[in-house]
Amino acid sequence: MSDLEPCPCGETPTSIGVVDAGQGYKYALAIPNCCGEWMIEFRTVGYDLESADTKDAAIRAWNGATRKGR
Repeated sequence: MSDLEPCPCGETPTSIGVVDAGQGYKYALAIPNCCGEWMIEFRTVGYDLESADTKDAAIRAWNGATRKGR
């Protein structure tokens, strides 16, 4: 897995889970394995939720999200 940016909770997750956002697989949620409080919505670009492409998109969305102080 690639390096992940820290979570707003202060911890750095070691993995990101992907969950359907309830919009017909158009969007999903990237959820870190640290606190369970934060998540980022991202486009799946039509990929299956279990695919490596979707996991990569989740990681890119997580790392690209705006965080306080940056």
